[in-house]
Amino acid sequence: MAKRRKHSFRKRRQTTFMLLLLIIIMIMIGPFLWRLEQLKRAKSVYDVPKVSEELQWLKLHGGLLNKLGLINDDLLWLDLNVGSKNLESELTMYQDEQHRFWLFLSYLRDENMAEAQNVLDSIGKTPLGQLGQALVSLSKGEAEESRRQLAETEADWKKLSKSDQTLRHLTLAQAAMITGDQLSMQAELEAAQSIEPNNPACLSVAFDIALGQGQWAKARELSQAIVAQTWRPKTVLFETKRAILAIHENDEQELSDCLVSLKELPRGENCINYVNGIHALSKGQQQEGKTLLQRALNSGLDGQLKTDAQRALDQVTERQKADHVLRSLGDGNVD
Repeated sequence: MAKRRKHSFRKRRQTTFMLLLLIIIMIMIGPFLWRLEQLKRAKSVYDVPKVSEELQWLKLHGGLLNKLGLINDDLLWLDLNVGSKNLESELTMYQDEQHRFWLFLSYLRDENMAEAQNVLDSIGKTPLGQLGQALVSLSKGEAEESRRQLAETEADWKKLSKSDQTLRHLTLAQAAMITGDQLSMQAELEAAQSIEPNNPACLSVAFDIALGQGQWAKARELSQAIVAQTWRPKTVLFETKRAILAIHENDEQELSDCLVSLKELPRGENCINYVNGIHALSKGQQQEGKTLLQRALNSGLDGQLKTDAQRALDQVTERQKADHVLRSLGDGNVD
């Protein structure tokens, strides 16, 4: 009887000890787990400032748990979205396909096309590899080729992550915009928004489309929303298009701000010639505008900006030809 009581007491003591140990562990790791859940939610809606805040807390208070590498990918994701300069050196140590694709995106953003292509070659002809090749084609202004690469039925596009599926649809939307396929352009943008409505790239493409269609009020609203995301790295494409919007709205201060930003960006000088060319045309200075557009094209515009500049140059050339014909007819009537 005494032995039974002693055994029962020992068992209760062990149970109590295990319960206390569990409570202590939960008290210790509870805040960490709660922060991880907050981080996951912030990433899912692209709340970049919140992601940054949670990662800062985890780096300061995570202690030994950080050594497990639980937040490594989140740190890389943040660096990719804010355009960190150290990202490439951090990603080169990874050999899996997703991290290699992130490395490709980083090289593409920095216009390091040789390294970007090397990374794509290492990925091979997988859905991610084909998406990367389509992005390269689009950056060169080869919109039809980009669409062809993303329309291949052999690729299992549903294997891509949500963010990569969104990127595929947005690439198709941009290619359709360049080729003038309005229906496909809108359908692809809506497909991207249905997958990740909060993806900031959806906002950028929606702005491009609104600007291209002359929806000036909508373009202004979207532009302001993009500028409000202060964590975004400045890009040549957006600053150039924002400058074009400022020209249409006669907003000289906004135009000046955009030109200052372009001066600070790689190859921004090429785009300044394009912007100044459009500005000259808006003031009726046809020959000045034509000269600046030719200079911009000769200096090496790429992708959508090259298409836009060539279209503007063709229009002014046709206008000058028409003016010349009209003047000839006028001179003939005078005679």
